[in-house]
Amino acid sequence: MDGSVPGAAATYSHWRDAPEPPPGLAADTSTEMTLKAAADAGRWLDPYHVVCNNHIDADGLLSLAIACRPEVAIPHARLLIGAAEAGDFSSWPGREPFRLMLRLHQLIRDEQARGIGWEQRSCTAVVDDLVVLIAESAQPDRERDSQVRRVEDTIARLANRDGFSIDTYGRIAVVTWKRRHGHRSDSFLTVDDDDDLPPWAIGCAVPEHLFQLLAMETPDGTVYQLDAPRYSWARVVNLPHVPWPDLSDVRDRLQAAESGSCRWVDRPVSARLGFVCQLASAQGDTTAPSALAAAHVVYACRSALDASAV
Repeated sequence: MDGSVPGAAATYSHWRDAPEPPPGLAADTSTEMTLKAAADAGRWLDPYHVVCNNHIDADGLLSLAIACRPEVAIPHARLLIGAAEAGDFSSWPGREPFRLMLRLHQLIRDEQARGIGWEQRSCTAVVDDLVVLIAESAQPDRERDSQVRRVEDTIARLANRDGFSIDTYGRIAVVTWKRRHGHRSDSFLTVDDDDDLPPWAIGCAVPEHLFQLLAMETPDGTVYQLDAPRYSWARVVNLPHVPWPDLSDVRDRLQAAESGSCRWVDRPVSARLGFVCQLASAQGDTTAPSALAAAHVVYACRSALDASAV
């Protein structure tokens, strides 16, 4: 479903390297594609007796559940789509879908802890117990409650510019703040993460189609990370297509100007720092402070993105 599986008779995936789905099924997530297929199950689902995927995440698990039990899934269509978008695109879908995403992440984490076979156990659990998981996601839970509060509090703080500065320049939004706990770029399996800037909050403060330069100020300098729009890795239908630019020239210019100990990296190296990370100040496989002034980095990134759009 949510990936490319060699030899599959049909593929309903939003991954760019996967075969394209039938035009009538195309959607932003594989969950939504499979829900479209479920509306005409006799045509799109019933001919197939095995459903498989090549990775485990919220969108993939929900796609499997819909394909196997469409009659159970269809009444919860909007909830499932929101949970899939929160998982794959770090978008804020509201409390209920977000809590379902977190419940799925808890399931995956717990099955991983049990060891070998966790992938199949995760698939089986979601297919067999989707309604139970939906009900559980709405119940009080320390981890889920904590993460919801964290994201909603950050959304409010971003809106009020409380501890955050947000500026927009053409194709780029710059978010600046002082480090408290740190920031983790990827959120695909997050459950309860003490992050200064949970990625689900960012899209509530800046247009989701913009590149995001995250500038986290620390006593040793500023940690810079330029992320592409968080959905831009996927083949989308309702969201604007945003190609990833070649930033090797700006990487070299920033490195030449750098007086600190960090190294400026772009893709593919920057992919180790974050799934949509395009450029960053780093040491090894982690982001690291730069001695460069924010105005210098913003101008370099903005100029490169403007040039790539011509």
